Amino acid sequence: MPRHAIHLGTAWELPTAEARVWLRRFGRPAGVEPGDRLLLVCERAVAADAWRAATLNEHPLAWREVGPGSYDCDVTALIADRNVLSVPMAPEDPMNTPDATARVALPVAWGRLSLVIVSD
Repeated sequence: MPRHAIHLGTAWELPTAEARVWLRRFGRPAGVEPGDRLLLVCERAVAADAWRAATLNEHPLAWREVGPGSYDCDVTALIADRNVLSVPMAPEDPMNTPDATARVALPVAWGRLSLVIVSD
C-alpha cells in the first residue's frame, strides 16, 4: 500500500483568550484518487491526551493507538476543500494576542502530526 505523508506540524494558529484552541487550516490534498484513504497520524506523542478532544471541521476524531505514542484516525469522510483541525490548548501552552497572525509549530510533546494518503 503506497503512502504519501503531508506534515502538519507547523503553521498552527496559537490559542487566544477568546478561542482557547490551536487551529491548523489546510486544503484538500491534490492527487487523491477514488478509493484512497486519508489518515491523520500522530507519532511520538508524549502528551497524547491533547488529541482526544481534537476535531476536524467540527467533527470529533476517533483515534486508535497503533504503537507506543503513535495514533491514527481515518478522516477520509471528513475532508473538505478547506479544513480546520482544532485542538484544545493545555494550561501551559502559549497564547496569542488577538491581533497576531504568526503561525507556529505545535509543542514537541504533542508529537509529529501528518495527513497520510493511503492508496490501495
